[in-house]
Amino acid sequence: MQLPRLPFLLTLGGLTLFFLPIRGLTTDSPLEAVRSTTNRVVLVLKAPENQGPHLREKRIEQVSEIVRPLFDRREVARRTLGVYWRDRTEAQREEFIEIFTELIEKSYGETFDKQAEKYLDQVEFLYDQETIDGNFAQVNTRIFVPSQNKYFSINYRLHQVDGQWLIYDVVVENISMVRNFRTQFYRIIGKSSYEELVRKLQAKLRQMAATRSPS
Repeated sequence: MQLPRLPFLLTLGGLTLFFLPIRGLTTDSPLEAVRSTTNRVVLVLKAPENQGPHLREKRIEQVSEIVRPLFDRREVARRTLGVYWRDRTEAQREEFIEIFTELIEKSYGETFDKQAEKYLDQVEFLYDQETIDGNFAQVNTRIFVPSQNKYFSINYRLHQVDGQWLIYDVVVENISMVRNFRTQFYRIIGKSSYEELVRKLQAKLRQMAATRSPS
């Protein structure tokens, strides 16, 4: 199974780690939630005491602790599975969330750190606006990459859960993260079944574990 290749700009915001348990977060606005979280991530990645390949796991864990509260992993999983979520039992839903979580973390965690190490000093984060419509909001941001003399758009979609603004999708240069995964998952389910999708995800995890196991 070939996972969708997420743009670096998507992973730069820490999205490789968003499928982790949610903790409480108090914010005044969606934009401030995104801005403050990004600033804290950048500080961790740039901290002198965190530099070096041997500290990669430490950096990833510190970033995850910052990013975890801002994402609704259940809602992301629900939207990714789309119409096939309705027919799943609660046990199946929890299983899918956990498998999908582990897959994203293991697939993109190290890539995020390596790319951030290479490009972080080059980029500038711009926070353009937030739009709130009842319990839903969108925060429009851009990243400026001087080496390319180009701006890239990153729009965060959020909803309120128990008074907290949580992200359920990210759109990078008009590419939705949720839609990206959903397209591939629909294809697999359409050709076979939901159970086959789960088997493919589990097989991918076993393959990755074997690749990383010491010889």
